[in-house]
Amino acid sequence: MAFVTLTRADIERLLPMRDCIEVMAEALVALERGELTQPLRGRFMPAQAHGFMTWMPAHRSGEQPIFGLKLLCVMEGNPARGLPAIQGAVLLMDGVTGQLRAVMDAAAITSLRTAAVSSVATRLLARDDASELAIIGTGVQGARHLEALPHVRPIRRARVADLNLELAQAFARRVQPNCSFPIEAAATAEAAVREADIIVTTTTSAEPVLRRAWLKPGVHINAIGASRPTLRELDTATVAAASLFTDRRQSLEGEAGEYQLALKDGAIKPGHVKGELGELLVGKVPGRTSPDEITLFRALGLAIEDTATAHRLLQEATRQGIGTTVAF
Repeated sequence: MAFVTLTRADIERLLPMRDCIEVMAEALVALERGELTQPLRGRFMPAQAHGFMTWMPAHRSGEQPIFGLKLLCVMEGNPARGLPAIQGAVLLMDGVTGQLRAVMDAAAITSLRTAAVSSVATRLLARDDASELAIIGTGVQGARHLEALPHVRPIRRARVADLNLELAQAFARRVQPNCSFPIEAAATAEAAVREADIIVTTTTSAEPVLRRAWLKPGVHINAIGASRPTLRELDTATVAAASLFTDRRQSLEGEAGEYQLALKDGAIKPGHVKGELGELLVGKVPGRTSPDEITLFRALGLAIEDTATAHRLLQEATRQGIGTTVAF
């Protein structure tokens, strides 16, 4: 038996962002139809550890069934070491024999598919003329969303904010050569989002980094960070005021801190969620209903997204003869 390994460079070469957006749309439809299935992710958080481990299994049925597993160590001290916080691998196993088919860089797949899913949500929910972008959090996902969102909306300017102005300025200088529109560093999150049509929050914050009082009518929000019950990026007023969509209700209810807190405080009711992206894509639920409506996509990150991305990568690697084959 042999399997294929794909590095970060292989992944970047095989699946451009524009193509990954369509792969994610297809995967979310497959999830809605029951062709892709998954449980909630598992976590192991030892008291004395410097991080935690998480695992995300999924299965795809059909003529070529496949099992996928993303196995991660999340090490929040890594950025100070010059390393990504997410370390791990995505594994693909044959859905008939169980044999290992591929091992891929998990950080590369996570950064790619997360921004691609936000782009699907933005295409479905943001106003057609949305052009002012704000990003809170200037790590890997901040850069990836600057790459991805112009594929679905005519971005004319982006403002970025982080813990301090110096971090935002350094990020703006680093990413500007890759963007066709100006990137401006904002002194605060409030200053970044005041005029925004699209907002992306990409933090690991335990306290809100975005508040309802700062939002203009008609804004669309992609909240993609802080995906644990003890963390939150949005204040309760924002959750209550927005038309809320998610990738999977089960994940939202089990893992999103701001949703759980808003529910506990009585600011929202269990039926507050308008729908999942897959339901939007197949026309099961409506999306934006007015220009002034605030729409919110609360992403939790799904195993089916990693598995679908890895499956497409394996197909392209096989077709193009890219990757390293390892006897096992």
